[in-house]
Amino acid sequence: MSKRIRKPVFGPRSALPPSAACVVANGVRETLTSILSSPVEMRLFEPSIPAPPAWPTIVKDAVLYRVRGSIADAAIVLRSVDALSLVAALFGEGFVHRQRELSPIERDVLDRTVNAIAAHLGSVCGTRESRCVERVGAIEGYATYFELLLEEPVAARIGIALSRDPSPEPREYVEVAHLAAVSLTVRAMLDLGRIPSRAVAGLRPGSILTLRPYDLQRCTLRAHGRSLARGACGMRNGRYALHVEAVGVAT
Repeated sequence: MSKRIRKPVFGPRSALPPSAACVVANGVRETLTSILSSPVEMRLFEPSIPAPPAWPTIVKDAVLYRVRGSIADAAIVLRSVDALSLVAALFGEGFVHRQRELSPIERDVLDRTVNAIAAHLGSVCGTRESRCVERVGAIEGYATYFELLLEEPVAARIGIALSRDPSPEPREYVEVAHLAAVSLTVRAMLDLGRIPSRAVAGLRPGSILTLRPYDLQRCTLRAHGRSLARGACGMRNGRYALHVEAVGVAT
């Protein structure tokens, strides 16, 4: 039997925790169960980040409601057929055979239902700035999207869009111990003070610069352009050495 290797595909992935979307789904299911007086069967499609060209398709012919939250704005997306199916179920009617405009009474009932659904969006958009849910003609710049698929007693989809995707939380931290084996190139540098430019211009291989005793006290230890320590330099056991007097000296 031959083995098949799938071609890897890379794309943006939503950082919204599935558990937060589950909280929304469970709350909406309980609310609709109470409103419809019938158990509701629902499936949750995990959060994703649709490509920009996909958004016009998502919101095409949809009734849109916006909820402003402390973390992000949320939008409830009900496509025309889904809005009709939901309203029909609320009025105890059966399957919707054709598309049509909602009547003023049906729109009022839908608005009230959406307000009840919006009460469960706190886990994904934060504290609501207002109890009122506003109907809007369009949404722009939204990032994250997931859907609640109602299967019983009505077939409909309720889309939830978020204006921003949450920042992923760091799962692991780097400690100093993790860097203990990393090698660094350090240099001991001696500050000779001021030298006349003519003396610098006259330097040649073999030239001798005079050091005064206190010059040896102005040595710094540097790595990648940053000063790590300072002290006095000299010889110890036949090797060059630095006696550290202070650490973490600012550059």
